[in-house]
Amino acid sequence: MCQHKPMIDISNFSAQGSLGRLFSQAKHYNKINAALQPILPETLKTLELCLIQQGVATLITNNPAIAFRAKQQIPEIMTLIRTASPSIEINHIKIKVAAN
Repeated sequence: MCQHKPMIDISNFSAQGSLGRLFSQAKHYNKINAALQPILPETLKTLELCLIQQGVATLITNNPAIAFRAKQQIPEIMTLIRTASPSIEINHIKIKVAAN
C-alpha cells in the first residue's frame, strides 16, 4: 500500500447520507440503462441515461451524429424509457454529447 494515501474506513458508511443516496440513484440508473440497452435501435446503442430530474431525462452519448439522430427520435426514445422503467414519470428528454 502507498504510504502517502490514507486508508479510508468504510465500515461506518451510512446509506442514509448524501453519498448513500447518490449510490442508490446510480444503481437505479444502471438498472434502467441495462433494461434500455437491449431495446434501443442499433444506431442509438451508445445513448445512456445519466439523470432524471423533475420529469426531465438526460441522455448522453460521445458521438454527435448519434445525438442528432436521437433528437430526431425523442418520442420513440421516451416510449422505450417508459417501457424499461414504467414507474418513472418523464415529460421531456434532453440529449447531450459528452466531452472527451
